[in-house]
Amino acid sequence: MDNLANMSAKWIRSNVRNAALDGGADMVNYNPAGLAILHDGIYLSFSNQMLFRSPQHAFNFGAGELSYEQDGSDPFLPMFYAAYKKNKLAVSTGVYVVGGGATVDYPYGSFNTNLIGNMMLPVMGGDYSSLDKQMLEASSYYLAVPLNFSYAISEKVAVSLGGRYIRGINNTKAGITFSGSNLAPDYALNIDYKSSATGYGAIVGVNYKANDKLNIAIHYESRVKLEFEVDDNSGNYELESDGTKRRRDLPAVLNTGLTYQLTSKLIAGADFNYYFQKGAEWGKMQHPETGQYVDASDAAGDCFTANLGFTYLLNDKWQLSAGGSFTNFMYDDMELYYTKMGLYEALKYDNLNIGLGAGYNITKNIMVDLGVARAFWQDKTIRSLHAGIPVSVTDKSYVAAIGVDIRF
Repeated sequence: MDNLANMSAKWIRSNVRNAALDGGADMVNYNPAGLAILHDGIYLSFSNQMLFRSPQHAFNFGAGELSYEQDGSDPFLPMFYAAYKKNKLAVSTGVYVVGGGATVDYPYGSFNTNLIGNMMLPVMGGDYSSLDKQMLEASSYYLAVPLNFSYAISEKVAVSLGGRYIRGINNTKAGITFSGSNLAPDYALNIDYKSSATGYGAIVGVNYKANDKLNIAIHYESRVKLEFEVDDNSGNYELESDGTKRRRDLPAVLNTGLTYQLTSKLIAGADFNYYFQKGAEWGKMQHPETGQYVDASDAAGDCFTANLGFTYLLNDKWQLSAGGSFTNFMYDDMELYYTKMGLYEALKYDNLNIGLGAGYNITKNIMVDLGVARAFWQDKTIRSLHAGIPVSVTDKSYVAAIGVDIRF
């Protein structure tokens, strides 16, 4: 799943924002139609997330078990939202990371550096017999800039229509030293290249405020066509040559949600997002054992998240929140999809996220949000179709977020 759900500090502490009507400017992303029901004014939101991830995988190529773990953290995942509401109309925009958003960092190598190295050993010449000084570092960021127009048809119903510009940026670095030869000196192979793409998509939304307690919202984000082109190869080995083009569309998403005021102080919310990954173009994959070609997006299958959260209005200053989200990957062929480069290093399978935090009103028009979250994955074994061996994987991650909402 390339799409992100964690796109504000408010989401981190509650896990539900699709039907928000609280005036947080992250509604630009989560509930654009609802902006037209807010009080007149300017709404701004700034937030940042710090990611601490620990994906780990272990395998045995026949010479003993090898185990590799992600190193380092991602201290910056910033987001900015802005909206202007006047009478029945709202206009909104922002700059945020809608997909990717993290760095893969394996300073001592990984499954895929070992796989590449072992596949190349027989053709390297020089009688090389072992691999040394492996490393892998890669990142992927999909930057989004939306422009939405929202209109209140009545006090209960509002609609929105807009679009978004997406800029995808990928960087890949890897290194392997071939050693153990009696005929030649050690040889250091280096891979270093970038790829980028630009695309546009539509956004349409509806908000229905049934009564003072219940609000229902839905918005649809269309698929964004992204054709990544490789450039800036600076290593001594080209895994993909400059000019190579590959499709990796950002899938369409249907975002739904509701909020219900259980008591004067307690608000419950539920979100459900469905990611139409099969409708995206991700290129072809060849099955290593059968030779059959399959659409990569078909092998991945669609995906959904189901979320539940609560906010308690402690007093005029403090809000307390907690929530959870379950992400389900509906793979058609998980083993085939994991033949793609980097999947064992950046794991994608079912997980549960738990978040909690607080909001504090510094003034009537300024709120600070603090949130922390932990994601849980079950330990899993995924067979490598390339190597014909099982790979044991496990993962855990933590997020800390801080945000500021300002209203004029």
